[in-house]
Amino acid sequence: MKKLFYLFIALVLPAALFAAEDINKQVDKSPKEQPSQTEKHGDGKQGKPPALALDAQRFEFVRTNLVSTFYHELAHALIDIMDLPVYGQEEDAADVFSVVVIERLFDDEAALNINSGGAMGFKVDADDRMSKGREWDWADEHGPDMQRYYNIACLTYGRAPEQRSDFATKMEIPEDRAEVCGEEFTLAKRSWGPVIEQLEGAKTGEHIRFRQSARTGLQQRAAGVIEAQVKLVNDTFDLPKHLRVTVKRCSRGRNMYAFYSSNRHKITVCTNYIDELYRTAPR
Repeated sequence: MKKLFYLFIALVLPAALFAAEDINKQVDKSPKEQPSQTEKHGDGKQGKPPALALDAQRFEFVRTNLVSTFYHELAHALIDIMDLPVYGQEEDAADVFSVVVIERLFDDEAALNINSGGAMGFKVDADDRMSKGREWDWADEHGPDMQRYYNIACLTYGRAPEQRSDFATKMEIPEDRAEVCGEEFTLAKRSWGPVIEQLEGAKTGEHIRFRQSARTGLQQRAAGVIEAQVKLVNDTFDLPKHLRVTVKRCSRGRNMYAFYSSNRHKITVCTNYIDELYRTAPR
């Protein structure tokens, strides 16, 4: 009997351990499902929450902020690979590019929603900072959150002041600032316009490659938002150098939002940022 028992252990136990190991590999494996399928079906395979279970209003906040952030980081990439001059803070220039290129790539309603959502992201951050009694780090290369909020709101309003008066009221743009928003957008368009036209007019060039290792239903659906923007840029622009875009979890102690790595020509969007956007989205 003992021999039979040990024979059973020798044959069955390794198989059980191998099966358990295979399950773990399935969980750890980067999902192969296309983002468009995830958005459409949201079937929640491998225990992931279905995308359709997400709160629509909160995910819209995630979506608009991710689109705005993607084009902000694309500006950093273009400044690097095209060796563009920057007169002032590069972070400000990237914010301006984001507004201008979104107004160019999307119809009026979509552009308004994306840019207003991107602006509101900074207001949410500012409100959170104030509620916790935290001072702004004045040595930071980024401008104060509320200043970035008003800059984006002003440029967005300045794109079509006569049609967007309700937007100016909603975003509480001060009257004296609102009076010059049209001029601010005209200057921004004149500055970034030739760069955008150069990318549109190039006959051959490099495209962006996309990868993602999102896990949860929220992260997968958000990765689909970024992938859609990569496709839009690839369909619209020809870049002078190859770029990569990845959506992945970022390690603690680093920038856990989004960043451009010049040494690798790579834009990284952190899944930590996606989770944070959804958590802090206005309700």
